[in-house]
Amino acid sequence: MLRFAAYYYSYLRMKFRNDIGALRALAVLAVLFFHFKIPYFDGGFSGVDIFFVISGYLMTHIILKGFENNIFSFKQFYIKRVVRIIPALVFLIVGTAIMGNLILLPNDLQQLGNNSFFSILFISNIDYYIHSGYFDVASQNNILLHTWSLSVEWQFYLLYPALLYPFRNCYLSNKRQFICFFISLIILSLGLNLFFNHRDQSLSFYMFPTRAWEMLLGGLACLWEADVKKTLPKFWRKLFALFGYSTLIGCILLLKEDDISWPSYYTLIPVVSTFIILLVQYDFKTLSFKPLQWVGKISYSLYLWHWPIYVFAIYLGLNQSYTTISILIVSFICACISFYTIESNKKFNQIRFTLVTAISIAILAAIMMLFPYDQLKINKEIEHLTNYNTNYRKHHLPFQFRKGVCHLDIDNTFSQYDFDICANIAPSKKNILLLGDSHAGVFAQSLKEQLEKQDINLLQATVSTSYPLLDTKGPKTSCELIDYMYQKFIPENAKHIDEVILVGFWGSQQYPDETLKLKLQKVIQYFKEKNITLKMIGQTPSYSIIFPNILALKIKNSTVKEENYINPSSVHINHYLQTFIPKDIYIDIYTLPEVNKYNGQDPYMHDDDHLSKYGADQIIKYLLKNRLI
Repeated sequence: MLRFAAYYYSYLRMKFRNDIGALRALAVLAVLFFHFKIPYFDGGFSGVDIFFVISGYLMTHIILKGFENNIFSFKQFYIKRVVRIIPALVFLIVGTAIMGNLILLPNDLQQLGNNSFFSILFISNIDYYIHSGYFDVASQNNILLHTWSLSVEWQFYLLYPALLYPFRNCYLSNKRQFICFFISLIILSLGLNLFFNHRDQSLSFYMFPTRAWEMLLGGLACLWEADVKKTLPKFWRKLFALFGYSTLIGCILLLKEDDISWPSYYTLIPVVSTFIILLVQYDFKTLSFKPLQWVGKISYSLYLWHWPIYVFAIYLGLNQSYTTISILIVSFICACISFYTIESNKKFNQIRFTLVTAISIAILAAIMMLFPYDQLKINKEIEHLTNYNTNYRKHHLPFQFRKGVCHLDIDNTFSQYDFDICANIAPSKKNILLLGDSHAGVFAQSLKEQLEKQDINLLQATVSTSYPLLDTKGPKTSCELIDYMYQKFIPENAKHIDEVILVGFWGSQQYPDETLKLKLQKVIQYFKEKNITLKMIGQTPSYSIIFPNILALKIKNSTVKEENYINPSSVHINHYLQTFIPKDIYIDIYTLPEVNKYNGQDPYMHDDDHLSKYGADQIIKYLLKNRLI
């Protein structure tokens, strides 16, 4: 019977469809160009959502055809998924482990082991959700970050047939009722997504229940396609298909990650567009273009390899704009090796071999994750630097920011802000208000210590991930505090506030240059009208990896150059701000000669763009010494 089922599963495989191949190609290229920061592909992150819809469509087709012919087998279904997904993933993990041992610092190698372990178990999305946070090491340094989507899909593969199987008789006898049940699942998942979007965006992004609706919508296309093909004239199918492709391309080119939350209502646009394309099944001649179909064919391997190649390039300081084409070529080469030697190799269709290999890799990944690298006889200074960010965040960062009291992070609430401590006007003293995001927060402890020596009262209202603007955007708590300061506290206490020090990480580019210019000009005008002196501490450098690791890599390899890791956006925004902000307001601190970046113990930054207490102390002392604030 199982042999018959296996035979029939091969028979049930769909005829090759150019539209699915083209959608895969479009999705993977969108993701690649987005990750590689190629201009005009700001919405390329929606490519993952296209993949989700396609997966839902294909899995639904396989399961329902099995129901119709009464030969559905859970065992065969799962075997097909295992031999399709796992071999190429194992090859990736082995490849990145080999490259990691040659390139990575000990802590990062251990983290790669951790991420490999959760990726091969297909629960990396859960691990990333649990450990996500604003002050975590930049996500772009996670070599296997992209496997979160594979984990979501695999969880879908595991649960989906078990969910549908009890309703197989309903599907066969009352298809309309089954479709109503199906739509209710979509509404439930989408509702969860929108509910958590404003309460826990990381959960909304990473977790299967809040993403399942995208795959289920692909399943709905499978349920409706036969009726649409019978009743909808060819002209209308063509028109709907054109609309779908045009909208998808528009999403890839026009959506901007900084302007919207994702997933959200906006995610309906690419998801519904993909749904329409799959539903109407219109085969344009251009879709059969061989290079396009070839990219679609290797899309899984290309998706797997492009991100690790890019992260390794970042790690080596090779991710400048002129190297993008080289990184793209290397990604395609690795994808071709993976596709033609692993994906297309029939030897890997053997379930026992695949499972044994996967288990072995999981064990090796666990060893990498748990291996006591700190016990190895490595350079003590390298060990200190590679542990610096973790230790700093644990022992020093809350005090530097005055976190949970005067600085509200994403895990704080507005009610936790202590007005008695942080916004207490001293009538007999000079009052200076520190206002801004986390890049203002880094100066809090240093300013308080230095100003107290001059008998000056420091007020502080700093938050995470929100610019200090009159109409700011970001997490609810952050916006509440910034809005309160502008709308209530400052107007009521303007006569007692002698100076405001405004700081923001403008290099994060939450707004286009011109928009940011208009918003900052409104802020400048606001304080001018209130007759309050305004000072803006300027943009600091930002790096593609954390600064302590750059120092460690320089010790490990003398050819490593710091300038190769500087993000161009921080250089650009520092120059741009000086084109319209008056010189008596904007304080350029980008290249202060007095700042020592490393004293043998403390780097001036603890991560990729936040000053350590050591760095902040130097800058504040310089500014006060030269009477710039």
